[in-house]
Amino acid sequence: MRVRTEAKFDGGLVAWLAVAVWLSAGLTAWAQPVPGTQGDAGTLGLRAGEKVAPEKIQEIYRRVLADWSAGETERAPNELIELEAAVVLDADPTTRKVLLKEEQAVIHQIGAADLEVLVPIAVLHHEAYRRLLQRGFHGHALAMIHTRTMARDLAILYHQQSGSEGASLVSSRLLTSLGGLLQQSAQQYPAAEMFQQAVELDPKNVAAMLGLATIYEKNAQTESAVKQLRRVLEVEPANVEGRLRLALNLRRQDHGAEAMKLLTDLTAVTEPSWATPLAFQELARLDSDEGKTAEAEKVLRKALKRYPNDLRLHVQLAAVLDRRGAPGEATALVEKAMTLPAGEESSARFLYNTVRPDAFAAARTFLAENSRSRLPVLAQALGAPPPAAGTGVGR
Repeated sequence: MRVRTEAKFDGGLVAWLAVAVWLSAGLTAWAQPVPGTQGDAGTLGLRAGEKVAPEKIQEIYRRVLADWSAGETERAPNELIELEAAVVLDADPTTRKVLLKEEQAVIHQIGAADLEVLVPIAVLHHEAYRRLLQRGFHGHALAMIHTRTMARDLAILYHQQSGSEGASLVSSRLLTSLGGLLQQSAQQYPAAEMFQQAVELDPKNVAAMLGLATIYEKNAQTESAVKQLRRVLEVEPANVEGRLRLALNLRRQDHGAEAMKLLTDLTAVTEPSWATPLAFQELARLDSDEGKTAEAEKVLRKALKRYPNDLRLHVQLAAVLDRRGAPGEATALVEKAMTLPAGEESSARFLYNTVRPDAFAAARTFLAENSRSRLPVLAQALGAPPPAAGTGVGR
């Protein structure tokens, strides 16, 4: 189960140690206690630090898996969180070894019947980790790392044991989703490792490549970012985010001509996206930097016809006009910008610099469908009745 692949993200040892310290310290923007571990009994009635016998851990873990196989998509992940947070203590790393040994024993027993049970079990751990990130954790950093590692190792083990193309796709999507959760939590180096492994399993995994390219970009590794983004466009030439990010990274490398072509094409698309206003802004900026202020003005005026309430476009055009010797019109534009209604949607630049909710939606839908289809197999391996028709895996 303890499968490892070499991380190829060149973050450096110091960065990795910093992440480890951050995680072990339990520093997070959230600090909500995990139900059932702070003195209040949860569904299982467990409390943090309670001595749980190995055979009891196996019994409870089987119960959690049975609930998951029966379609208890709300209950089972919370039960798993309660079990793992109760057994694993940050102050005693050996407690994680105890939990790992007993969970592995159960997985080995039921996995011997059918390898496909690894998929829903991995997705269960993935779901528990996602919920922990949502609600935060208080004094349970090691348990959080444990359930994430279980999800990853089960995915890799499934790929190694199966060797099929379908297994590669499932494992790659699970690693991609984990990478997205880490990236959303500003844990860039572990996220990069997940994305790298996902791409190795499926070289056409666009979401993972974009995730990895974004991390390279944020860490000023422009050459690596460009390489990943070119791979994205080889697989999916019309990918809007890939084209936009490639243009901006090429600009940083002083490849203005190629960047300009990409940006021009993006502004001419018939179906605008969140990236279109930003493409206009960057195209005008590129013209301005090259001294082509007349072209920059033309681009911005065209953009404002399409996005009349875009504050940044108003300010950018005002700056160009002031530079071209038209301070009166520039001032009028700034004054108009101050009266614009507040936008209901996030700005294009904000979306560019954050992890968008839809970025990993396809990977998670794929996971949910593949887990759901294998729930009867898991139920049979556990000796439990199969899930009723219509039940599904929580996303």
